[in-house]
Amino acid sequence: MRILLTLVWAIALFIFTCSVNFRLLIEHHYVHFMFNPNPDWSELLDLDLDFADSDWLLRKIGHFVGFGILAVLASDFGKYRTAIAYSILYAAFTEVLQLFFFRGGRIYDVINDSAGILLAYILCLIFFGTSKRHKRAFN
Repeated sequence: MRILLTLVWAIALFIFTCSVNFRLLIEHHYVHFMFNPNPDWSELLDLDLDFADSDWLLRKIGHFVGFGILAVLASDFGKYRTAIAYSILYAAFTEVLQLFFFRGGRIYDVINDSAGILLAYILCLIFFGTSKRHKRAFN
C-alpha cells in the first residue's frame, strides 16, 4: 500500500510540475501538457528569484512540502536509507522534465526540493528513530 501511495504522490508531483499552466491547474483543475522537443537548457541556471511575488513563493513552498511528503511516503515513515536519494533524484528528474513541457526547470528548485526532503528525513529521525529506541529499551 505504501508503494502505491508513493507512486500516486509522485504522479501528482509530476502533474503539478509539468502541467503547462499552474494557475489553471490550481484554480480550474485543468491539466494540460504540451511537449517541447527543443527545450532551452539554459533555463536550468536561471535565477528568477522573486520573493515579492506571492505565486512564486507559493510554488516554492509547494516544492518544499511536496517533495518532503514524497520522502516521508517513500521512507515508510522511518526506513529512509534509499528513499532520500530516490526522492532527490526524482526532484532533479522533474526539473529537467519541466523543460520539455514549456515550464521552467531550475537547479535552485532541486535545492529547494532537497531541503524539504532533508527536513522530512530529520523529522523521521526525530519522531520515528526515537520511538524505535524507546521500544527497544522497554523490550
